[in-house]
Amino acid sequence: MPGRWWVMALTGAYAVLWLGGVLAHLVWRKTPEGAGWTAPAFLGCAAALVFVAEAGARRWLAGVGIAGLLVELIGATTGLPFGRYSYTDVLQPQLAGVPAAMFCAWVILIAYVKALLEPLGWSRRRGVAIGAAWMTAIDLAIDPVATQALDFWRWHAPGAYYAIPLSNFAGWFLVSALLLASGWRLPSGSAATLRIGRSVVLFFGFLAAAHGLIAPSAVAFTLTALDLILRRAVEEQPKRQAETGLG
Repeated sequence: MPGRWWVMALTGAYAVLWLGGVLAHLVWRKTPEGAGWTAPAFLGCAAALVFVAEAGARRWLAGVGIAGLLVELIGATTGLPFGRYSYTDVLQPQLAGVPAAMFCAWVILIAYVKALLEPLGWSRRRGVAIGAAWMTAIDLAIDPVATQALDFWRWHAPGAYYAIPLSNFAGWFLVSALLLASGWRLPSGSAATLRIGRSVVLFFGFLAAAHGLIAPSAVAFTLTALDLILRRAVEEQPKRQAETGLG
């Protein structure tokens, strides 16, 4: 386990990047010139904090990140399973045309959704299905920002939702379900992972609002509210069980 100072420094860097990114888009509606490194650094810090928090699931999460990169490579090359798209040069560095930051993105979001839903005690089938739907809802918030505001990638055939093809969301559901199912029973789900995941969703919610993307912003803030409601329900479970036992 890294020393507390190292974790605090990483957390501080993440917080500065989060706040700086939100303020830049609220004020200037763009990333300042020469600050292109901040997006991969932001995702890198978030993923590193997740790996620190999830000591019992690090190998699985590394596999999730690698699988996510491979799926992105296949998707950018063949159009499967998301639809035809290609990455721009905005996110660097890249591996065979796919930004390395996508490794981080898959790690963060899969770890977050699993941490959010697993404590509810649902069956694996139900948890994975709802988790994949939650991941798809997150993409409803992220993808319009990533394409229209940040120009991270471009769709070759514009679709019905902010020029995004519906096949993208079907692909997200499928890939998310497979990744969640692969590690559903592993010990994971720290409070730090929840905070990081929640903050990433909020980050894109604020950027969507800054660029007038109303539906994506509403989705992000709604998901955050539902997250907090579920978290409170989980925290109150032991209290209710104790009260029931006393009764």
